[in-house]
Amino acid sequence: MLKSVLLLLPLLFMGLCNAPKVDAAHNSGFITTQNERGNYTLTGVEDSLFDANEIRIYYDATHLIDEVSDTAFASCTNLNTIMLSYSVTNITDTALESISTIQYTSSEASFALLNLTGEYTVHYYAYDEGFIKYWNDEVRPEEKKSICDMTQADFNKIYGLYSNLLLQDKKVVDNYVDAAGAKISDSMAALIKMFKVTQPSKNTTTEWNQSGAITLIVIISVIGMTSICIFFLLKTKQIIS
Repeated sequence: MLKSVLLLLPLLFMGLCNAPKVDAAHNSGFITTQNERGNYTLTGVEDSLFDANEIRIYYDATHLIDEVSDTAFASCTNLNTIMLSYSVTNITDTALESISTIQYTSSEASFALLNLTGEYTVHYYAYDEGFIKYWNDEVRPEEKKSICDMTQADFNKIYGLYSNLLLQDKKVVDNYVDAAGAKISDSMAALIKMFKVTQPSKNTTTEWNQSGAITLIVIISVIGMTSICIFFLLKTKQIIS
């Protein structure tokens, strides 16, 4: 038994290391109570979040929220979007009465285990936590996993998730160091180059601006010369004085 536990310790440690980090601002303003599982239940929010239209519940190994009570958001008057961490495994539709959009940070299969039946718009592997989880699970789950083995379909998936990140989330993702010790920003740059993704550049915009300016000058010149010719023709024929 002891031997089995010792064998599992490195895997547990790796799992915690690969989990997205939570800074001091994340999960702030929450009221929680410790539950029978040794984790925490979100029971309410502080008044600083009463007017929020979006609330994010992040994974936090030191204060793991795995449950949301039915009245947790009862004081929120404008809430319509919630980022739900994959750490939450106990939540009901009653807790989400005012929610129309769920930004879930794991897979569709994992979300299905919550057994929610309400009508929500659900986005999977959403925001910074979701992208990092997908990267750790599918792109680089271990140090020896090479991104060069990625297929076109896999790249399309990861590039789509990356492109849809909000600016604040993209900064977190870009600076994240994965199991191989590489920053995601560096890996994404290499993948974009490898799959030859064409991105608009300032030079392209400048070329189009220059081309448009030249075309406009030519058109104005032609109209000007045509007007002068017509003027002299009419004057020659004494149609105008």
